[in-house]
Amino acid sequence: MTTTALLPNSREAIEARTAEAAVNDRAVWGMLLLRPVLALGFQCIFALGYMLGGSAEPWRAAADWWLGSFALGEFINLWLLLQLSKREGLRYRDLLGVRKGEGKRDALWVVVALLVSGPLGFLPNVLLGGALWGNAQAGADLMFRPLPVAGAWAILIVFPVVHALTELPTYYGYVMPRLQAMTGRTVWPALLCAFVLGAQHVFLPLLIDWRFALWRLLMFMPFALWLAYVLNRRPTTLRYLAIGHYFLDFQLPVFILLASLAAR
Repeated sequence: MTTTALLPNSREAIEARTAEAAVNDRAVWGMLLLRPVLALGFQCIFALGYMLGGSAEPWRAAADWWLGSFALGEFINLWLLLQLSKREGLRYRDLLGVRKGEGKRDALWVVVALLVSGPLGFLPNVLLGGALWGNAQAGADLMFRPLPVAGAWAILIVFPVVHALTELPTYYGYVMPRLQAMTGRTVWPALLCAFVLGAQHVFLPLLIDWRFALWRLLMFMPFALWLAYVLNRRPTTLRYLAIGHYFLDFQLPVFILLASLAAR
């Protein structure tokens, strides 16, 4: 018997809970699509606020707050993740595949995963930017715009934490193994989760610009597919990759803070 088969969040354990009706199919599908919906929904709320405040460009103004508005949505994401886990008799740590004695076995996987993740997370961004605009920086200029400095600091503190706690655990800790258990398939649930993870960035932020939308759609697909492969093979690495995700995404609010300070 493999180690993953003994984990509370393993496919085998989930299949047993599915037979006992402890896993809700609609909840699993809903969690797959939750994050794009939250991103769009909170951008709409911010845009409505700007419109009521008389902004000439409420949608663009709301988009500038994309990290902050999405962080608010991620608190809802985290609450739902905890509630659904509790319904199955699981703790949050179970979604992360935490198991004593696995650290040494996980180490090589984590090192390789992080070494490959760096280029996969960076190169498509630059190459696509150059292909679409002739300027690798053009997409970033549309994303990282000045905010009130206090707001930028708040985002710097809050966003990386709640993002690390929700993104990979939602797609690869909660949804992927449950879709695999529900369907009896391994590959296409992993591919589907990777696709939705990559595609959610179209809404972060959503701009009416086909080049920007295409750039956001494709830029993280290789990264998402790679993580799906790693976490499908070695789910006990999820906690370490979530920590790595924190440091990877910490730079995003830093860029906004720097733009905000420069605009003072």
